[in-house]
Amino acid sequence: MSRVFVLFALVFAVSCAREQAPTLPLKFDGIFGLRDGATVNAEARFVDGADRVTMNIKLYLRPPAEFSSGTYQAMIGGKMTTGNVECPSLTFQGGQEALPTIGGLFLLKDDQNRTVYQVRIPATKLVRREGRGS
Repeated sequence: MSRVFVLFALVFAVSCAREQAPTLPLKFDGIFGLRDGATVNAEARFVDGADRVTMNIKLYLRPPAEFSSGTYQAMIGGKMTTGNVECPSLTFQGGQEALPTIGGLFLLKDDQNRTVYQVRIPATKLVRREGRGS
């Protein structure tokens, strides 16, 4: 019985010690992009005054749709940062004729592959990028 308690306490302590990434403290400004055959290139924007984050992602469409790659550029508190994006949970809905709906959980990583921010985007219809074709 005491071994079970010690094991439970150890698991609890380790899970509490894990670093939690803060949620991005900015307002979601939209997701913009294009679908080109089996790929979707999208740009999500987040803003709050002078603070801005731009996240660029690429999706590959197969059953099911999958996150292919992503990068971000952030200017927060006057400090510029860039890095890669990971997506452990993707929401994708869309057919051949219309722009898709995209959402999910996105992790913004620093140059040492640590999660700096996490972003949860609700399922949002992609808006066509201005000045580009269909």
